[in-house]
Amino acid sequence: MIIMKKIRFIVSVAICLLFFTVKPFYGQDPSSFETEKPDGVEQATWRFEFDNDVFFNKDNKISSGWSLQKHSAVAESWESLHGVPGFVKYWGKKIPTLQKEGLVYRAGIAIGQVIQTPDDLSRSDLIEDDVPYAGALTLQATWYAFNDDEFRGFEITAGVIGPPSLAEQTQKTIHKLISSDDPKGWDNQLSTEPVINFNYMRKHKIWRGGNPAGLSFDTAINGNVGLGNLFTQASVALEMRFGRNMARGFVYVPDPIGLSMHYMASLKPANPQAASFYATLVLRGSAFAHNIFLDGNTFRNSHSVDKKPLVGLMIVGLHYERKNWGIHFGVMESSDNVDINQASAAENRERLGTIDVEWRF
Repeated sequence: MIIMKKIRFIVSVAICLLFFTVKPFYGQDPSSFETEKPDGVEQATWRFEFDNDVFFNKDNKISSGWSLQKHSAVAESWESLHGVPGFVKYWGKKIPTLQKEGLVYRAGIAIGQVIQTPDDLSRSDLIEDDVPYAGALTLQATWYAFNDDEFRGFEITAGVIGPPSLAEQTQKTIHKLISSDDPKGWDNQLSTEPVINFNYMRKHKIWRGGNPAGLSFDTAINGNVGLGNLFTQASVALEMRFGRNMARGFVYVPDPIGLSMHYMASLKPANPQAASFYATLVLRGSAFAHNIFLDGNTFRNSHSVDKKPLVGLMIVGLHYERKNWGIHFGVMESSDNVDINQASAAENRERLGTIDVEWRF
């Protein structure tokens, strides 16, 4: 029965990805085929994101995550969005605040997984003074509108936590391939639970300077609210960029699935034929009312640890982009998100390295 549920979920995800990827003709405005095709970072873009703490020789808390994302090409309106199903355009027009003169529009879809483990992988018993074993497998749908001054976005995350997430199988397979320790405690993971989350994000540029075709910098403020049984939180961030020939728009901030949003808020740089190279610094503060990875299952008793409601995060990134591809490296470190007086085995800080690879067509 459990295996059949896993199969049904995976098949559903695959159908959604196929439906989004194949260029639909039914219900599509024929005029959308007559417009000039977007170029460079404004083209339809695939992104593979990989997050892992192996870069810091550790394997606990949020241990790893990945997502495969597809972002549509930039469009002048929801109606002219190309290569997406008709219902995506329909809901883009219906979601409040996502239409305004002077903005361009994109939609995205992603499948992703996140894995959490305690520090001691050799123990098979329940480690009550450390974070639970947990994994989530999810599908995200994102609608967003932006220009070089502001960003507005909305995302729905739906999926499952527990054994159907395949987190145990994923981690054991990877550890076998890299000859790492076999995690023994997955029998104690959080129980199966469907998850759904809603995220809304706004960004505004507050400072910029320099020569856009040469060296320039900008700073944006970011506000994000999430509601659901995966995460319920509110956050505010300062996002700074400095570099050469930067794409207009906003930097993408990598996050564990459901905590923030997936987006590709980029417009052509001043010199579209030249490479873009820049560095970023993101400083964020978050207030958590609920975090299923620490609070445990929502509707039944499960392993949990006391969390700290206020968490600070710093992300440093290096970015290199060409017309048809890009690669991004990031290092994120958070303040203590677990009350170690109650969970003494939990390491104080979360550290993850991230690699994002993008390709466009």
